[in-house]
Amino acid sequence: MRLKRKGRRRTDLEGQLAEGGFPAGVGVPSTVLVLLLILLAGFCAVQLREPDASAPQAVVESQQALVESLAKSLAATAEQNASDLRAAVTVSDPASQPADLLAAVNQNQPKWRGLTLAERSTGKPIVTRGEAVAAATDASVTPVVGQDGQLRMQVSVPLPGDPARMLTAVTFAGIPAAPVDADLQHGLVLANKESQIVDSRGTLPKTDDAAAQSLLASAAAAASAGQTGSYVGEPGDNRALVVAYAPVGTDLGLALLSVVRAPVTEAGPARQGLRPALALVIVALVGFGLIRATLVGPVRRLRADALQVASGNLADRVRLPHSSETRRIAAAIEYCRTKLRDEPKPVVRRRPRLSARVAVFIAALGVLAWSGWVMVTVGGGVARVPDSVVSGHRSQVGNAAETISRTVNDGLTDLRSVAGLNGTKDPSALLPVVRELAGQDRFRSVYVIDQSGVVTATSAGRPPLRGINVLPADPGVRLQDTAGRVPVLFAHALLADGNYTLVAEFDVDHLSDLLRRAPGRVRLVNSELRTLAATDGFVAFEQIRGDSVRRGVTDALSGRTIGRVEGEGRDRAVITARSVDDLPWAVLSEKPVRELSLPGNEVRNGAMLVALIGGLLAVLLFGWHYLVLIRPLRAVAAAGKFTDVIYPQRQDEIGTIACCLEICRQALSDGVSRLGSARRPQGTATEETTQLPRIIVDDPLAEPSPRRSRAEV
Repeated sequence: MRLKRKGRRRTDLEGQLAEGGFPAGVGVPSTVLVLLLILLAGFCAVQLREPDASAPQAVVESQQALVESLAKSLAATAEQNASDLRAAVTVSDPASQPADLLAAVNQNQPKWRGLTLAERSTGKPIVTRGEAVAAATDASVTPVVGQDGQLRMQVSVPLPGDPARMLTAVTFAGIPAAPVDADLQHGLVLANKESQIVDSRGTLPKTDDAAAQSLLASAAAAASAGQTGSYVGEPGDNRALVVAYAPVGTDLGLALLSVVRAPVTEAGPARQGLRPALALVIVALVGFGLIRATLVGPVRRLRADALQVASGNLADRVRLPHSSETRRIAAAIEYCRTKLRDEPKPVVRRRPRLSARVAVFIAALGVLAWSGWVMVTVGGGVARVPDSVVSGHRSQVGNAAETISRTVNDGLTDLRSVAGLNGTKDPSALLPVVRELAGQDRFRSVYVIDQSGVVTATSAGRPPLRGINVLPADPGVRLQDTAGRVPVLFAHALLADGNYTLVAEFDVDHLSDLLRRAPGRVRLVNSELRTLAATDGFVAFEQIRGDSVRRGVTDALSGRTIGRVEGEGRDRAVITARSVDDLPWAVLSEKPVRELSLPGNEVRNGAMLVALIGGLLAVLLFGWHYLVLIRPLRAVAAAGKFTDVIYPQRQDEIGTIACCLEICRQALSDGVSRLGSARRPQGTATEETTQLPRIIVDDPLAEPSPRRSRAEV
């Protein structure tokens, strides 16, 4: 009958002490975190797996960037042809005879292979010059194939003073100059809307190669539809066919394709991530067991014993755990039990014990050490850079250098053409064509200066940056000086009368945009190794630093195209440099190896990600246990001397222990009848609070008097 009553009172007390559900609970943090760590182990096994043998993604990306850059260059050249022809007819003498007009245009712009002046309404030719050209009735830029099978660009513009007549001209067109690697069997193909090849360079797949021809046909069809992308064929003979494609402009109906046979990269071990995954599982299970043994298990046993004593069942002794925090609380509850039963004060053996805080720290440190091990062993590897990647960078830098050269030289050619067509007319007559030139992206301002170097009223674009000085008579491209906030690059041509000079300042921002066609950080430097333009923030005329890049630029200025891997560790980079034709400049590209899409980098980045997640879980493991469990538990242990009221901080097992300890504290003054229920405060908040005298009790952890009998626990 007695046991039944005691059991009922204990059940009633448990019902009065509410405990929250998930995520509350002393075992929730360890359970959640061990599951997360096991999931991380599975993610590690998958993420750190080497990809299958195939062409490196860095090669695919470089070919894609190359074909897009070449397509933009081809489209820009077509638009520039139309601008050049408009400038030529704008500055020409409208009163001249038709034949003289064509002769003057062709003399100052010798790139035109044929010209035709025709009636706009009927298309009837008035006069022709050079190759036969089909007359057009509207302004247009159209690719055509000549009788010799070569591609030409046909440009039609109306005469400014007589819109009823159309001037049509044709010039050679084709794939811009860009280095092709014979070792990679690199080829460039230009196809029309009918997927017919109209121009090509380099090595093309054989016609009996069905797989290659199928990829070419698919790429040409996709590019003709305005799409940009790439195809990678199945590996064969340790090589994989990569076909990148891009449309040329929007209305030209041309598609540019790049074909390369890249060596495949060897696939690494398929189970590379298995060893760190297994190690993490072991670390997680060991840490889980350690936390269960020093925190979760002792707290749960202490909760059961505390409820037993607080419910009035004083027959059984309180078990003493080996962890320090719960042991102190258990000793205090055992002291209450013996005090209420008038038994001798128990003796608590001073045994070496492990703190729950230290155990949680060790578990978190184990996960953190695993993260560092993965970061150093797997994430610290160095990726091998295939020669095909370096070759692709050489092609991109070569195209950027060729684009810079063509932009600058064509700008100078335009000035010389305008100066020749203007003749001895007053410079003010050049205002329309000056405005036409200033509208081009390559120029920031175009103007005419007198013999003293002062800018005249014939000016267009932004305010000039060039200082007032006298220019030499010979036309050319010049750099004003090597000082100042912005480099001033300009072209100039003396007008026919010899008293005025036509000047055009190049837009440095436009040159920087052209440099972005090469990979990485790209800079345009002069023969003094000073920076003239760059793809990122730069200081004008800043000397380039680093022995490897300075050596690369010096070699490039001597006429060699440089492409090599320099540096060690995280400082390794692909250094590529090439000189700009007809100018004392060079294009320099630096691409860190760690930023390339290589299999080694993919594994390294995956290891960094896994290590970062592991570090975050280690912090979460320690923080969750320490803030939610250990701090409240240590606060209850500190209140075990019964000098103050013990308040529960959370509605969980530790809160239940705190409530039970407070019931025992009250029972020491009120007697055994106080056990069995949780007392609620009575009265109202407006009633006065009376302070009761403090009850002095013995320290439960103090050594007993030698004259008393010892009940060893």
